[in-house]
Amino acid sequence: MSDYWFARYRLQPQGRGLRPLNGMGRLTIALFVAAMVGGALLFIVLALLNNIVLGAVLYGLCAAAGGAFFIWAGTTKSDPIRTVADYQREGLIK
Repeated sequence: MSDYWFARYRLQPQGRGLRPLNGMGRLTIALFVAAMVGGALLFIVLALLNNIVLGAVLYGLCAAAGGAFFIWAGTTKSDPIRTVADYQREGLIK
């Protein structure tokens, strides 16, 4: 289980949803949220300093970096064989 950070709710490609399996999965979600909030705070501060364009660019970069990392982790660090139900059945997650 330590090799994977996430488990999927369904294995089909149209199935959506990830569940963190360990601390690295939770850290990935926290970093994504921090990038979005940090970018928004940068935008607000720079907008108050009359530099909206730079704030918008920095927000876009923060959002893109956080989103790219989350997408990378969701595609490469999720278990391709077992689902959330399998992990729950084994008692590894609640």
